Amino acid sequence: MKRNILLGTLIIFSIIGCSKINNNAVNLNSSEYKLLLNPSYFSDYNNGFENYWSLIKEVAAEQNIPIIENDNPLNPSHKNIGFFDTENMDLRKNGYMIRRKIKFNNGVPIPGVEFSLKFRSTKLEIANTADVKIGNGFTPEHDEIELESDIVYYSVKNGAKETTYSVQNVIKLDENPNFTIGDFAKLYPVLTTLNISLDEELKLIADIEPVEYMVRPGKLDFGDGLYGRMDMTIWLVKLGGELVSIPEFSFDHPFDEDKEFDAEAMERCTSFINRLQEKNPNWVIPGKLKAAYLFDYAEQN
Repeated sequence: MKRNILLGTLIIFSIIGCSKINNNAVNLNSSEYKLLLNPSYFSDYNNGFENYWSLIKEVAAEQNIPIIENDNPLNPSHKNIGFFDTENMDLRKNGYMIRRKIKFNNGVPIPGVEFSLKFRSTKLEIANTADVKIGNGFTPEHDEIELESDIVYYSVKNGAKETTYSVQNVIKLDENPNFTIGDFAKLYPVLTTLNISLDEELKLIADIEPVEYMVRPGKLDFGDGLYGRMDMTIWLVKLGGELVSIPEFSFDHPFDEDKEFDAEAMERCTSFINRLQEKNPNWVIPGKLKAAYLFDYAEQN
């Protein structure tokens, strides 16, 4: 019998207006607040999503925060998520990672694959200058490059708040390229500057792609145009022959360069986060960025 290990639930709260980390960082366009939750609540992820959604609505009602609910709020989408690096994790050592998403419809892969190059640093000024530009002849998926802060509460690392800044650029392709540094350098030219052989092969981290199910239940309205877009996601992945489940809740909000949210909206945003944590403390466990589980496992095995 295989033993299921539920590593936890990563909660991402992207709340831009209520937590600007550096008012001078005009390029910072999103901020994510993250909490890992007690995995025992997600042995059945559909029930976990439903129960946590009930908790969110209960806290929102107590705080007089309206919810703009989507149609079919708990109807899941399905993706496979993979991360690639060299045998010696050369990209990771330079702060970079390559991610692939394959989307499904009713269990059937949708044609095309999505790749992104992401750079992470604990220093905003470094992330803000990181090069993730798309190569000539290719078209990025989005009009602008995303730069965000990822804030993990109750961090495994220090038991408190841990902030990482990330910048990424996404591209959609009809099919997979060859998995070498040289082939991906055609997509992301910065890879030629990292002192890694262009012939170096890229391998799937931990030899596994997590299966992801995501629901997008709606938005929280904090007032003054400050909306928190919510996601709930679960990764299902086998590591060392054991089934690992990593669920998450998220809500995010873009920075608006032309507007500062008023103090009341920012306070409602912050108080909601705190109250959601306090409502049922048994949900919260120490955590880290969910991709780190795969990289940490690969480095230890």
